[in-house]
Amino acid sequence: MPWQNVQQIHRDHVLNLPPSFHLLGSTTKTKNQGMVQFSDLDARIPGPGGSMPPIHVLTLQGHPEFNAGFVKQVIRAWCESGVMDKDTAEDGLNRADERNDGITIGRVIWEVLLQ
Repeated sequence: MPWQNVQQIHRDHVLNLPPSFHLLGSTTKTKNQGMVQFSDLDARIPGPGGSMPPIHVLTLQGHPEFNAGFVKQVIRAWCESGVMDKDTAEDGLNRADERNDGITIGRVIWEVLLQ
């Protein structure tokens, strides 16, 4: 699957893939960037051109609903309050304007909800 970029800011994350879930993506910093559980627990992620089985649970680490401006506000607030250190804040602010595929990812979420 091609790379998808999405705004992401959080203080915790899911470390391990629960039983019957399938990994949707990962990064070098966070292995579990998203996971899916199908209604039929024996179903598998289809290959190219295959139809997606009905989905029971879909979860993402990133926030397709966030845009760069919102993320920058959160980063600044967390840095000012001491929740985030200055180096991490600077890194996040530098990356906030990178390509954001949130709208594309949001459409996929709607497809899941409407199936």
